[in-house]
Amino acid sequence: MTRRRDLAEVHAALDALAHASVEDPTALRDLLEAVLLVGRGLELDQALQRIVEVAADVLDARYCALGVRGPELGLQAFVYTGIEPEVRARMGPLPVGRGVLGELLHRPEVLRIPKLSDHPASVGFPPNHPPMDTFLGAPIIVRDELFGSIYLTEKQGAPEFTPLDEKIVAVLAVAAGIAVDNARAFERAQARLRWMQVIADRGSEPLAGTALEDTLDGLCRDVSALTGAVDVFIVTGSVLTGHTGTAPCTEDLFEVVDPDNERADGKLLVREVRTHTVPWLRHGARWVSMQPLQPTNGRSAIVLTHPERRVWTGEEVAGLQGVARVASLALAYADQQELARDLQLLEDRHRIARDLHDLVIQRLFAIGMSLQTMQAGSASADDARMEQVITDLDATIAQIRTSIFDLQGLPGHGEAATLRRRALDVVAELATHAPIVPSVAFMGPVDTLVPDALAPHIEAVLREGISNALRHSGAEHIRVRIAADDVVTVEISDDGCGIPPTARQSGLANLTRRADDCDGSFTITSSAASGTTLTWTAPLR
Repeated sequence: MTRRRDLAEVHAALDALAHASVEDPTALRDLLEAVLLVGRGLELDQALQRIVEVAADVLDARYCALGVRGPELGLQAFVYTGIEPEVRARMGPLPVGRGVLGELLHRPEVLRIPKLSDHPASVGFPPNHPPMDTFLGAPIIVRDELFGSIYLTEKQGAPEFTPLDEKIVAVLAVAAGIAVDNARAFERAQARLRWMQVIADRGSEPLAGTALEDTLDGLCRDVSALTGAVDVFIVTGSVLTGHTGTAPCTEDLFEVVDPDNERADGKLLVREVRTHTVPWLRHGARWVSMQPLQPTNGRSAIVLTHPERRVWTGEEVAGLQGVARVASLALAYADQQELARDLQLLEDRHRIARDLHDLVIQRLFAIGMSLQTMQAGSASADDARMEQVITDLDATIAQIRTSIFDLQGLPGHGEAATLRRRALDVVAELATHAPIVPSVAFMGPVDTLVPDALAPHIEAVLREGISNALRHSGAEHIRVRIAADDVVTVEISDDGCGIPPTARQSGLANLTRRADDCDGSFTITSSAASGTTLTWTAPLR
């Protein structure tokens, strides 16, 4: 319906111009040239400026402006010509759509006023505004929607704008609508191209071997450049995997921007942050947009910050969704690569463990058996020495068995970790920055006999005993032995300086209470000459 009305107005305007061209043959020619000039080029900002300049020239107006309608029937952009820069600097803010300008937004039709101050909608001019009297305005319709309005003031060479000027501005408004539509289509195509380029470039990086952190940080920079965001963050679960600016705590981030978990539907969420105590909002940013990762995966999203509310276009929403998919694929690919590396490492460790078990331990065991046989048939003075060799061989075999178990599993993997794995993880954690690494030996079926209820107590014994030995003993060797038969025994020994009589033993007292809770015992043997041995036992029932 609107398109037919526009065509009817254009036909009426052209008929009027054709009739007027009998007396003034230049009018129709000037209009056609103006229409061609308005339709030239595809950049929207340049097209808007060209429209006001052409309209002012064709209709002989001193001032011409074009206001772009905002989301709430106000003006979100204002392009003008005829006002000198020094005059503009004294005028203050640009119009926002009140008075006569707002009249065209509420009633989109050609409006001609001989004297602005006499019109009922007139609200006057702000200080330092140049005087304006005559007025001519017309709406610019794009795809049946009001895009904005064109305004002309101060007719030159005549007391006011004429009915013929009304016809001309109507034609120019239709031409402007077509030009704006073409420019916006071009901008949308360019925007899609830019988003597709980012998605293609960053999407190929994981396959090219680019580190996950570099890919996600690059995505954040690209999205910030495309959207004008102050900062962009990519959050997966409770981990910040990519960001620009200051890295926030993820809990603080989600508490501010999504306290009610409103991203369940996977749509873009825009929220205003009303508190002023958010350290990761920089440079006046107070609006936050969140695009969940695709597919949605718990508390995982791309978060963008802006100083003003961002009105997202369809191309931008589609682009953000594409970037979210790229981020999700990069994360999934990184997980798969890590899993593949872990599997390869486990395979290598299993091979090494198998070789140790099949070759080294069997040979050591055979040597020990031979020594025991020799000891049984010998009564020489070397028996004590041979017994010590057998003891050392047994300890070596136990240590190698522990190493084999450590090779067969990765630290921290598996929901139901065995007692051996948990003990080894505790020792590895405590020895991370220590000058010595404690040796660990297991005796008996530790994983099958020891109930799960005792595991936290054993971990506490290991943490307290090993940390004390590492910090205070000055030992060169620390040995840990965990044995299981009728009772479970945790023994931690060192060759250090012993425990001084005046030393505080609050931590060790806790181990005594743990032993009492488990109907077990806890003993300490310590001397400056032989070091310290902690023995914690609990019955297996």
